[in-house]
Amino acid sequence: MEGDGFGGPDIADADWAPQGHLTAVAVARVAGYARPTEVDVGAVTLRRGDTVVLDSERGPALGVVSVAPRRMWVTGRPLPRVVRRALESDLRAESRARLREAEAARVAAEAVQRLKIPAKVVRAECSLDGRRLSVHLASEERVELRDLGRQLGQSLGARVEIRHVGVRDAARSIGGVGPCGLQLCCNTFLSDFAPVSIRHAKDQGLALKPERVSGVCGRLMCCLVYEDAFYRQQRSLFPKPGKRVMTPKGEGRVREVDVLARVVRVALVDGGVEGFSVDELKSAAATQGEDPAAGGGPTV
Repeated sequence: MEGDGFGGPDIADADWAPQGHLTAVAVARVAGYARPTEVDVGAVTLRRGDTVVLDSERGPALGVVSVAPRRMWVTGRPLPRVVRRALESDLRAESRARLREAEAARVAAEAVQRLKIPAKVVRAECSLDGRRLSVHLASEERVELRDLGRQLGQSLGARVEIRHVGVRDAARSIGGVGPCGLQLCCNTFLSDFAPVSIRHAKDQGLALKPERVSGVCGRLMCCLVYEDAFYRQQRSLFPKPGKRVMTPKGEGRVREVDVLARVVRVALVDGGVEGFSVDELKSAAATQGEDPAAGGGPTV
């Protein structure tokens, strides 16, 4: 192999080509997908609002274009591909698929109750051509589904795929409204579930009651993560609980802080607990003449 003049082998330019390809990509609402998804338009000319037939990993499906196509560099997993604009026959097939899903969900719910399986039927999913039928079950733990699959196959006259999903995925699939009054984040824009712990609620000073910090899925709300960095940064500007501080009404010890209101509640030496702005407080050690470098600064 010839050298490249810099001590390395001479490699053809084609070997350096980035992985992926340039294609027309639109965003569409697709049956069976909780959130809008990017689709490969190919050579089909589309506008916003067009109904299309897609070839997805779940089989043929119907989708509605919500964002017009634009040229993008696509890498990673292939996107669902647009086959054509939807025909009248496709719309009729979609109606039949929805009826088939409703029947499958009803039959599955009855079978789950009859077999006493500790799970909940989230939804059923049928492909546009009717060849693929799946039932989504949500449960806190793994359950035995062999008998359920056998009974569903006999009752529905088709091979049924049973998918086990977690409670968060179930909420994402069903959708709903959160305590804030808005549609669930997982059902609109979240692509992945970030780890949430009770520490996030404690750092934000929230009441640790399940009904206050839990979402509709019963788990800690995903939005607790959103302001975590803000609270951690702001808390560094506040005195810690138990620290001695000097207030306009004398010395005291910090009881609690309210980051959003920028208020610190202090138990005064003379008695009583009062709230002060964080800007009004000074370190008690600094006011007694200690070296600021050793005991913090003159302010808290």
